[in-house]
Amino acid sequence: MTHRVSVRPSGVELEVLDGEDLFTAAQRLGYRWPTVCGGKGTCRTCFVRVEEGAENCSPVGPLEREGIESLRRPVDGSTRLACRLRVEGPVTVTKSGVRRRVQE
Repeated sequence: MTHRVSVRPSGVELEVLDGEDLFTAAQRLGYRWPTVCGGKGTCRTCFVRVEEGAENCSPVGPLEREGIESLRRPVDGSTRLACRLRVEGPVTVTKSGVRRRVQE
């Protein structure tokens, strides 16, 4: 089963697999997602703002909580790390810099 995630402002629509995090889904589908650590949850560069569908998002785990707190954001579900965020239904997020990878 897949779940649709809309990414603003780019207009990218991702089909995220059950159990797959948002960052990994974007990579699998050929999108570049801003990161430094490559999805390990340590750089916090991949953070997103959840605009709609927070009820369809996985709970915040300890590593993600630490990352959100280091960004000086509330741990209320509005800010999430894409490399830790799993979805169970439609979600809309805001993240600048998400775009198709250029094929060489």
